[in-house]
Amino acid sequence: MREFQPETESLAGALLLAHPSLRDSNFEKTVVFLSMHDGENGAFGVVLNRPSGRRLNELMPDQDLGLLSMVPVYLGGPVATDQLLLAAFRWEETPAGGSWSWRHDLTFETASEVVQEEGTILRVFAGYSGWSQGQLEKEIQHNTWVVHAPDEEMLEPDLVALLWKGLVGTHGPVFQFLTGAPEALGNN
Repeated sequence: MREFQPETESLAGALLLAHPSLRDSNFEKTVVFLSMHDGENGAFGVVLNRPSGRRLNELMPDQDLGLLSMVPVYLGGPVATDQLLLAAFRWEETPAGGSWSWRHDLTFETASEVVQEEGTILRVFAGYSGWSQGQLEKEIQHNTWVVHAPDEEMLEPDLVALLWKGLVGTHGPVFQFLTGAPEALGNN
């Protein structure tokens, strides 16, 4: 896992794992992919592990969506939940092992083209997650988030339900213990 250095390093392309103690209903047990991060503009990302259980054609039944009709819709975060964000991801092999390239500026027309490209994973997000200048850095300093390097399997549909627990658990025995704790300790 790479170190976070707020003055010199952008976290764009990294994952934010909600700390097990985070109880904010917007982010509890979430994995956020950071699309943008810089000291001046803040940060922007989408929650990867909150599927809505719906497909794009269910949200837009009167539209001819073609190949996009069966794309799953995820709850991307608490900001602008009435807007849809189309994003394309592609795993790129690098000498360091690999990283995700992404686009989150897609229109329906460009998404229809991109979805046909081999190796591209298209997702639709209702809303997004955003932080103002310096906000994310403060939250990381207060251990609200654990910064994690992305891996090739993070977008596998079968892993969505286990994504947070699996990734947080890789940060050591304390995190493994915390992810296995009962939801309501007072009820035990």
